[in-house]
Amino acid sequence: MAPVAHKLLVIDPLTLMGREVMSVAERRPDLVGEFSYCHTEDDAEHQIAELVGMPALIPQLSGADDFARCSAVLVASDTDTPRLSHLFANMDDDPSLPVVDVARSASLADRCRPAAGAADSWPSAHIRVAHPALVVVSSLVRALRHLVPVGGTVTAVDPVSSLGGDAIEVLARQAAQRLQGAPVEELIEGNVLAFNVVAGTEDVLQEDAAIVVPGLDVAVGRAAAGCFHGHAVYLGLAFDEPVDENAIWEAIIADQLFDVRQEPLSLDTTPETDRVAMTPPRLSYDRRHVAISAMADGLRIGGALTALEILESLLGAHF
Repeated sequence: MAPVAHKLLVIDPLTLMGREVMSVAERRPDLVGEFSYCHTEDDAEHQIAELVGMPALIPQLSGADDFARCSAVLVASDTDTPRLSHLFANMDDDPSLPVVDVARSASLADRCRPAAGAADSWPSAHIRVAHPALVVVSSLVRALRHLVPVGGTVTAVDPVSSLGGDAIEVLARQAAQRLQGAPVEELIEGNVLAFNVVAGTEDVLQEDAAIVVPGLDVAVGRAAAGCFHGHAVYLGLAFDEPVDENAIWEAIIADQLFDVRQEPLSLDTTPETDRVAMTPPRLSYDRRHVAISAMADGLRIGGALTALEILESLLGAHF
């Protein structure tokens, strides 16, 4: 087999999501032939790390030369910094260069189209990995498309790790202060999340759902929870006609992404797994509505695994 010629620039590979991407990429030597790296921190010093089994020198992102000879760019930044302006300039100058934002950076939201996986064609080369909940919904709807779902509801419950490694450390300090009865000194996006759930934090998910799951009328809610890792997703799907429970079972089990469990789901079993754990589907009395609880490692589902699937599809479409 001929060696892979693709060169991938990874921006901020040492973030929590960046490290997950590099770990998963190590299992895919067929996808990327060469890696290059840049970081966007204010510190101008080079970072040193071992990535994909090799020592790596990570300079600061500084200009157009960083994008030279790249086949694609993967962005894993967990904070918006002025250094990302070099990426924006290159996206304007070279709009055909594939860019995959796996960290869903706020500054890239208007520049990148959300996607839940591979596609036969792409309206843009600039893609944002969809939220894990939307990846789960998209996959489930695809598995059940022959039953023609017409609408539904989605509630996404995000862990603190979705906000980066620093947020996990703040959560631990919040928990210690609350256990001691002391005032909480540091907030996470304005909230105390230790031993807490904060609802009503939905931002772009409703708009993204219309793109990721076209043709399905979906209402989306979101909450942030005081847990370290693992995304919980609560799904409801509606059908015009009564559906057969066995048909739903068979369709879900046939999709290798889903791991249907009879025992109670536990969020702490999801980290470092490549599948979506879910409860058996529950039908309403008229068999027109189905409810499912699902859990996934959002660093992989709607994270590194989804990003590499999108990247492979983009590279195939552009080369």
